[in-house]
Amino acid sequence: MSDRARVNPLEPLLGYQLRRASAAMQADLNTRLATAGVTTVEMSILLVVEANPQITQSEIGRMLSIKSANMAPLVGGLCNRGLMERMPVNGRSHGLRLTKAGEGIIGDLLGHIRANEEAIMAHLSSPQREQAKQLLRALWADKR
Repeated sequence: MSDRARVNPLEPLLGYQLRRASAAMQADLNTRLATAGVTTVEMSILLVVEANPQITQSEIGRMLSIKSANMAPLVGGLCNRGLMERMPVNGRSHGLRLTKAGEGIIGDLLGHIRANEEAIMAHLSSPQREQAKQLLRALWADKR
């Protein structure tokens, strides 16, 4: 092994920096959510349903960029665990809403999210946090 310093040629690349930041944030959030017994994707679905009662499975998939083939088992799992339930919306569609148990864990999930964001963003000032969110949103917002 050589004593010379090694150079990471990926370090100056935006995509590399974004992936590393995302991986760090996801790892921390996954650890926190494990105590609630949900994954990041399940948490996202529960929060979307909480904010949009009677939303359809396909609407959630579009909103969160989850393929329809993946939505069915995710929703089925959350329903089987008693966190969500299907309800008729019109003649053909079923909407989703949280059960009492689902409503009961929303506060915990939001607490985990806040703790995750605080831990990851602790080294940034409040204005820098807002600027970071705006800049990151600008990178993907027109890709919806």
